[in-house]
Amino acid sequence: MSSGNVNPESSGGQAGASRKAEGPSVLRDPAYLDVTYSTQVAPRGAYPDCLGRWLLDHAFRRPGRLLDVGCGRGDYLDVFSRLGFAVAGVDISPRAAELAPSAEVRVADLETEPMPFPPSSFDFVFSKSVVEHLRQPGGVFPKILDVLKPGGVAVIMTPSWEHNSWGPFYIDHTHVTPFTILSLADLFQTTGFEAVEVSYFRQLPFLWRFRFLAPLVWLLARLPLPYRPYHPSAPWPDGFNKLVRFSKEVMILGIARKPLPGAQKESA
Repeated sequence: MSSGNVNPESSGGQAGASRKAEGPSVLRDPAYLDVTYSTQVAPRGAYPDCLGRWLLDHAFRRPGRLLDVGCGRGDYLDVFSRLGFAVAGVDISPRAAELAPSAEVRVADLETEPMPFPPSSFDFVFSKSVVEHLRQPGGVFPKILDVLKPGGVAVIMTPSWEHNSWGPFYIDHTHVTPFTILSLADLFQTTGFEAVEVSYFRQLPFLWRFRFLAPLVWLLARLPLPYRPYHPSAPWPDGFNKLVRFSKEVMILGIARKPLPGAQKESA
């Protein structure tokens, strides 16, 4: 696939045929969001604010119009709005708009339906823990590229298969497509993005500031310590449980840019 040959509608059609053959997605069931991302299972905390500020400083560089693909209950819509972004969201769950009433949220299954926003209407796209739910992510990435303005930046975050394949990846039964650094970079590049940067990312904000502590976190990750939710009876207090969990469950962070019109012509 190359940027000159990508057909978002035909790619989505292939995904749609696969989805229809399998039946409706459980992700459309309001109960999925209510159960999997309830405040009991995933309590609201300070992490989204930390990540939002870090991405503003290191990826987006400035506020602008931002689309959250797979916005869920709207945690990051709230964060980026407070940071000065004009935000909108899209999610497959019919509950998403209800859970984020202060934002413009549209419901769509991007594997089978078109992007519900006009082309070139966002400066930034953010998507966290979403692409691993897609059976055909190659049909969705062109829609992300299309909705960005030329020069716009996409940030995609997904669990690292290298670090999660031993079990945590499937703690959510709707995870179907694992990614490695190379496979996510390839998907960006074949879709037509440029300036692609893909790296491992630990969800431990203290580590973003104090990188010299990375060897200690690396050692902790190799200790056979149980942790919640993978081991529900793990005895640790919440703070230490998070430290153990996110020393082991590493994410992949992908940052890429939509080419300017001149750059597209040069590469064609």
